[in-house]
Amino acid sequence: MPKNITAQLDEYGRSLHNLFVELPDHPAITDTFDYVLGALYGLVQAYKLGFKDRSTHCVPVYRPHLANYALEVSKGGPLDSVWNAGFHFNSGIQRLAAAFDRLPQMLGAKMKKQIRGRTRSTTAKERMAEVNLNPCPHWETVYKEVNAFKHDPEGRAAGRTVRMNDALLAFGEMTQLILDKKAVLARRYQP
Repeated sequence: MPKNITAQLDEYGRSLHNLFVELPDHPAITDTFDYVLGALYGLVQAYKLGFKDRSTHCVPVYRPHLANYALEVSKGGPLDSVWNAGFHFNSGIQRLAAAFDRLPQMLGAKMKKQIRGRTRSTTAKERMAEVNLNPCPHWETVYKEVNAFKHDPEGRAAGRTVRMNDALLAFGEMTQLILDKKAVLARRYQP
């Protein structure tokens, strides 16, 4: 891995290690940070496998390979590194998106609001803005990308809007929020 990305991922790993050591042993912290660790693992593996950003449609010969990959997966056989890198990247950003939902709740963001006398659920973006004074445009972009995976039947077949660099910057924005709010998390989840 190039030194700058390797160093960035190492820094995230050290930060996460310190947070596991310093924050209370509470199921909310443990489970959410386990997702965060999975996000880091996914991004590291994607990078090691040579993940390539794809802003256009899949190549026409992609689909026939999927049938063969299905046989290899079920047998535990070797997988194409490009497909495997994409799998790990998707796993990483899905976990970052989960943290975009979970962390504001952990920090006490309101889940409901009143609009013209009616109670409505707040959006993930509203909850994030309530607890995070810093902008997090890359993390928000990752969240939107994952929602496309979840809700659009074609997902991102036409091309991704999130690149590896966006995912790394999103991880940094998430880490900064956790570090900025470490005392709040420690108070809220003390034994």
